[in-house]
Amino acid sequence: MILGIRNDGLTPDPLHYLAVNHNALARSLERLASGSKLTRAADGPASLILSEQLRAQLASVEQALENTALSLSIVQTADDAINVATRLLMGLRQTALAAANTDPYDLATVAGFQSELKTALDGIDRLSRNTQFGRKNLLDGSQGSVGTSNNSELVFIRSGAETLSSPVNGYSVEVTRLPRRAVFEGSMDDDDASGLTIVLEEEDGRAVTVHANPLSSAEGLYTRLAQAVLDANMNLAITHDDEDIRIEHKDYGLAKGFMITTSKDGVLTSSANEPELYFGTDIAGSINEEPAMGNGAYLTGKASNEFTSGLQVAYLGSSTGSVGSITVRQNAPRFQIGTEAGQQMPITLANIHSSALGRGVPNNSGFNSLADINFDSPQSAADAVRMVDGATEQLLSVRGYLGSVQRSLDHHDSVLRLTQESVGSAESIVRDVDLAKELADFTRRQIVTEASMALLAHSHRIRENALRVLLDVQAASIPVRHVHSLM
Repeated sequence: MILGIRNDGLTPDPLHYLAVNHNALARSLERLASGSKLTRAADGPASLILSEQLRAQLASVEQALENTALSLSIVQTADDAINVATRLLMGLRQTALAAANTDPYDLATVAGFQSELKTALDGIDRLSRNTQFGRKNLLDGSQGSVGTSNNSELVFIRSGAETLSSPVNGYSVEVTRLPRRAVFEGSMDDDDASGLTIVLEEEDGRAVTVHANPLSSAEGLYTRLAQAVLDANMNLAITHDDEDIRIEHKDYGLAKGFMITTSKDGVLTSSANEPELYFGTDIAGSINEEPAMGNGAYLTGKASNEFTSGLQVAYLGSSTGSVGSITVRQNAPRFQIGTEAGQQMPITLANIHSSALGRGVPNNSGFNSLADINFDSPQSAADAVRMVDGATEQLLSVRGYLGSVQRSLDHHDSVLRLTQESVGSAESIVRDVDLAKELADFTRRQIVTEASMALLAHSHRIRENALRVLLDVQAASIPVRHVHSLM
């Protein structure tokens, strides 16, 4: 030992402590500069793996958010266009009602109505052709499904996003019960008609009341009732001949009906002032041997069906059993809105061209679609009203579907944002440095390093002083062995 400093190899040299503190200080400075406590795999292998997995999930969530926002934009664009088409149909319905009340021999007026009809249909067709997102057409049928039947009595109406493409021979349609209209048939003589009051009310609340004077005949009362129904624009057809009358609803189905109330017992009704209800029958059957719900003349595959979910057809024939087949080609896009493979949402966008609207609506003018309607006669104008109503129902159904899709995407967006926040927080906990703790450690290590450097410098000075004493002793010719006695 020289001047009280051991150099036997058992005590670490101060330089060792300085190196250790310097490395610790450098690592602390690296964490503070990067903001991360995992700058290399050696910092925590398990934590690094978890952090990278969370980062991958976070990137997937961010992309899913972008996909969802894009999907919402596409759906909103289609919805806005359909809203415009619906307003055009509302205006067209007014025109059809006016045409139904016009003398068909007033050619100038009829020509004006026909011009309005053409303008409205052209506007709807332009929306079908020109509504785009980027370069992709949305409402021309290319982003939905296309269906055809193998006979004129069976009509393809629409399909859902979950409807699968059919085989080449199509989906077979089986009808077990035909749709029926609500019908009343009765008779009365002139004595019954004298002073009689008849109230006829439709299922939607529209009603007419006809009072007969004491000299009225049955034929005259029937004529007045038929005119009142026509003026009220009720969906009822009245035919009569002398003492007989037939009242028939123009639409099929259980929900389409009417009530009759009379002021005399046994005249058209069983009891005076007690309404009697007449209603139709919904169609019943199956599509591709899967259950289908009937509504009037429409059959719609149940949502739980494997192949025909949401597929809707109309049957206008008069026979039961196997009535034909429907061939479907599904083109609905699938939006990747989740973070994993297969987490997709199919969205079918309908064809709103006039030739695709109003199909399957029963009428007496032979109109197959909205594109066929005209105002050539009061009957065709009245049927045009029914075709417009059917087309409007189709568009409203599509808008309702798109609205549910938008709501679903909004909810999904909210869930994704919550997931993004949670995953981001978890990844930050695993990887990001605790600045308060790291600054405290850095300050402590900085102090220790500075102290180590001071001590190392001090030890060097001690060695230098000892060496200087030895040199002085040598210069004075004092034996080295006497150095200890001098200290």
